[in-house]
Amino acid sequence: MSNRACANQRLLEEIRRVYAESKKRYGSPRIYKQLKAEGISCGRHRIARLMRQNAIVCSRIKRYKCATKSRERRLTVAANVLNRQFQVPQPNQVWASDITCFWTGSGWLHLAVVMDLFSRKIIGWAMGNRMIDELAISSLSMALTDRKPRQPFLHHSDQGTQYTSDRFRSFLRQNRMLCSMSRKGNCYDNAVVESFFKSLKAEIPEYRRFSTREEARKNLFEYIEVFYNRKRLHSTLDYRSPVNYEKSFNLT
Repeated sequence: MSNRACANQRLLEEIRRVYAESKKRYGSPRIYKQLKAEGISCGRHRIARLMRQNAIVCSRIKRYKCATKSRERRLTVAANVLNRQFQVPQPNQVWASDITCFWTGSGWLHLAVVMDLFSRKIIGWAMGNRMIDELAISSLSMALTDRKPRQPFLHHSDQGTQYTSDRFRSFLRQNRMLCSMSRKGNCYDNAVVESFFKSLKAEIPEYRRFSTREEARKNLFEYIEVFYNRKRLHSTLDYRSPVNYEKSFNLT
């Protein structure tokens, strides 16, 4: 083998290692950034070519949409204060929430999350068999326990009944959170959390084959806490994970 062929073989082994560590979730851009961060000399187009030649592709599965419902209760709907200003300069200034669902062999499992738009980190989450406001409150309680914000800040969500309920709105006021909501039927007003759900469902190939709710819980926990928050490279964070991005700002 020529020197070039040997070098390609060694690089291919590194590509396969990172690909396996990401559980087949990374395409060539993120594999390139990961190898570069490890000090391995490589070119982005070279990696893409080697992956293409060796049929290495990231796992992508067509997702389904699990929509929330909103009642015709105009007094409980807040204005869209966030107005798609997703770039946030400091932590604990804007949190965004949403709920999605997964089908399992034992029925639906609903997942509520809270994201700090500063770092895109999932700072609160909760799972349950029913899509009720308690699920939204539980995820927000987890975020408050983890972050302990000291000043009032903005909470953004859609107009689902879980977020427009009197109980949830009262919880926001008790914790000094200002309320912002997407316009009705406009998913782009909460695009960052929607993007997270899209990645989650595309990067967990098993999600259409969960045999039980417990299996789904285990896989979702692994994705959020082990992979997404601590390892997954974000292009909007200069290809750093949310945890590493926060560390660069002296946060824990």
